[in-house]
Amino acid sequence: MAGSFPVWPASAWTERPGTLWEPQPESGTFAVTVAPEAALGVHLVRFTTPEGATALRRFVVGHLPEIEETEPNDKPAAATAVGESVVVVNGVLGKGGDVDLYRVTLAAGETLVAQADANRLLGTAADLTLDVADARHSLLARNLDATGLDPRVVFTAPAAGDYFVRVYGFPETADATIGLAGGEAFVYRLTLSKRGFLVATLPSAISQRTDSQVAVLGWKLPAENAPLPVPAAALAPSATGARRSVTVALDGIGGGVSLPVVEMPVVVVPQAEGGNAPPPVLFSGSLTAPKQRLVHRFTASKDMTYSLLVEGIAIGTAVDPLLAIEDGEGKRLAITDEPAGTLSWKAPADGVYTALVRDRRGQSGPAHGYRLTIRPDLPGVKVSCDVDRASGELGKPLELAITIGREHGFKESLDIVLVDPPPGVSAAAIQSPPEGDAAKKVTLAMTAAEPFSGPIRVAARIAGTADTTPLPVRFGPEGVESVWLGIKAP
Repeated sequence: MAGSFPVWPASAWTERPGTLWEPQPESGTFAVTVAPEAALGVHLVRFTTPEGATALRRFVVGHLPEIEETEPNDKPAAATAVGESVVVVNGVLGKGGDVDLYRVTLAAGETLVAQADANRLLGTAADLTLDVADARHSLLARNLDATGLDPRVVFTAPAAGDYFVRVYGFPETADATIGLAGGEAFVYRLTLSKRGFLVATLPSAISQRTDSQVAVLGWKLPAENAPLPVPAAALAPSATGARRSVTVALDGIGGGVSLPVVEMPVVVVPQAEGGNAPPPVLFSGSLTAPKQRLVHRFTASKDMTYSLLVEGIAIGTAVDPLLAIEDGEGKRLAITDEPAGTLSWKAPADGVYTALVRDRRGQSGPAHGYRLTIRPDLPGVKVSCDVDRASGELGKPLELAITIGREHGFKESLDIVLVDPPPGVSAAAIQSPPEGDAAKKVTLAMTAAEPFSGPIRVAARIAGTADTTPLPVRFGPEGVESVWLGIKAP
């Protein structure tokens, strides 16, 4: 691990089962054993000692062979040679101006898919670029933002020979720096695949209610691929509040898809016309023909406001979506061309309406999957805290600022309470009334009578209704259901 570890050895806390972390004699080094049944995708981990804990970091469990880059590799003569037909390279742009090069040998007409995952998958504060050049250093392909801020290149070799994949980047948030960015936190995972690449599925989300199966979309996928099963048992959240998602992949094929687990029905859109469903509902489709627009019919109630969200690039596919709403006569009622693809719309009458989705550039293909979510704007609340770790002293109050996100007229009073606190840790319940400053933010003061280092859960419940299922407070940028509390011995 990169960083400073003044106390060693440390322990590891993970949000979900499947990985075993054993500290090694060398400070900052763990041996990690991944169980065969471990879920694919991101596992959150933090490192702890009696003195406190680190921030959460993302550790990815993959399904392909993995190697590490070899430095220096910033010039063609020193490029890291990649001989495998499909592999994941773990790399880092170690300093400003760093460029990493990888040499791949291709036959004439052979297709290489290269994807660098950093910002969306790992949370790296980087905006990466991928280039493909030939042995004469001529630029043949380039991509910046195929999946959010992460690039993907699909390149077919015009002739047999060696080709060079270049990885370099800029800060996620533009600043006054002119030049390429880097540093020990600029980590990435580069997938190089000649054997095919999975980029999307139908459906693109999973309903938690039933066993499911998904069809796969991508480049050069085996023709005999059957739909992938996703059993309902795989969708259960871990005791620590793992993100509700499941990652699917194909053996020996590059790429993978993280599917959110949702409580609403999921409808796969036929190529002709969509279904007719009452919101909340999630439609999932794929654009297979140029300038295609897909139809999604839904019922709406007069004067009810609905939120519609269409996602393409933001979830890793190639769709740059446009969204429109029409009535039964084909009259255009609303449209958006914003990158986020969101609409807030009030139904003028009871009836069946149509949401239309198309690609901004009229493009289509195996990577052009999308999902469309339609929800009624019902009263609700989200409770969160900006931090996911806190430290204090014995007997002194440790304050957590809790944000109350009241939506669409939610007017209930809430009690903010500790959930099953360990011995010696306590906090008086604090109430958030429907109006005033405390309706939006309150401060929970915890105290500890003895040293402690571990996770603490906090929840919100409607005041005066102790039997109501509590709503967990989500902590930090990852939205986990616990905050790490560190109370040092005097």
